Amino acid sequence: ISHSCFYGHAWVVFFKIITAGVGFEPTAGLRHPARDFESPAFVRSATPPELTIIVMQSMTGFGRGSVESDSWKATVMIRSLNGKGLEVSVRMPSFLMPVEPKIKDRIKKSLKRGTVHVLVEVDNKGTQPPVDLERFAQVTRMIRDTAEDVGLKPSDDVVFEYAWKASEKSSSEIEEDLERVILGALEDALAELIDSRRREGKALEEDLRNRIERIDTILSEIVEKKGEIMESMKQKILERAGRLGIDEEHPMVVNEIMFLLEKMDVEEEITRLRTHVERFRRLLGEEGEVGKKLEFMAQELHREINTLGNKIPRLSPFVVDIKAEIDRIKQQAANVE
Repeated sequence: ISHSCFYGHAWVVFFKIITAGVGFEPTAGLRHPARDFESPAFVRSATPPELTIIVMQSMTGFGRGSVESDSWKATVMIRSLNGKGLEVSVRMPSFLMPVEPKIKDRIKKSLKRGTVHVLVEVDNKGTQPPVDLERFAQVTRMIRDTAEDVGLKPSDDVVFEYAWKASEKSSSEIEEDLERVILGALEDALAELIDSRRREGKALEEDLRNRIERIDTILSEIVEKKGEIMESMKQKILERAGRLGIDEEHPMVVNEIMFLLEKMDVEEEITRLRTHVERFRRLLGEEGEVGKKLEFMAQELHREINTLGNKIPRLSPFVVDIKAEIDRIKQQAANVE
């Protein structure tokens, strides 16, 4: 049997087995949910996951939120300023102190850096007294009964004063409804604060990106100018040697040129500067606390451009321009979370 006949027979048998075992139809595969272009399953599988847009945040911003119920109205205002870390302070009536830890914990989950000031104001819409009325009645009866048993007749003012103090609501607990409206107002204020920080952060990112691009452009100009300066210095050595009647290939001339080229070699500094520039660009697109990293990269840029300027003083105009951009970067990065 020829190979072609054998393989042809084998394919026929294989096709029959498949069609008999699984009810194969030529178009069945096209109607499979994962292959049906109109099916929800295909749409889900073909649709890329939602992209997460990373937005730089400033440390300065303001937010306000207000929530009310039948009994209470709560207003929360949050203002954030620059800070080395995250510091949260809360101002509110003393009887609300039990909810302060929850306020701080919630803020720490959303913010990483900044000095944050929170102001909480509440308004009692009902007529709820600051004492437990049922307990007040019980204490009043107890005082009067006890006084009568021992033969005392306290005045109504005295009974009222002691019963009131004994019936004041505990400062370690606040009403569930009041806590709910406070935390609800906090969520609204925090959302507005973050939105304002992101808007300012977007402007900061654009400014920082423009400045780092400017530094990169100046670096390219330095590379171009560096060659001209080194060639000019080399020619000056050769001209001086010619005036002294010394041949260009004399060891002393060659050594002088080599020493000059070695002294003015800034390739390492340029490489580091470009590495820092690229790292700075990547940081502008990273999520989380990038402000401190940006400040550190600005310091590294400043150190390298200082060294470069010391090696080739004739590059001073370019060095000054880069330093000016770095100083502005430092100022702006200090505002970034």
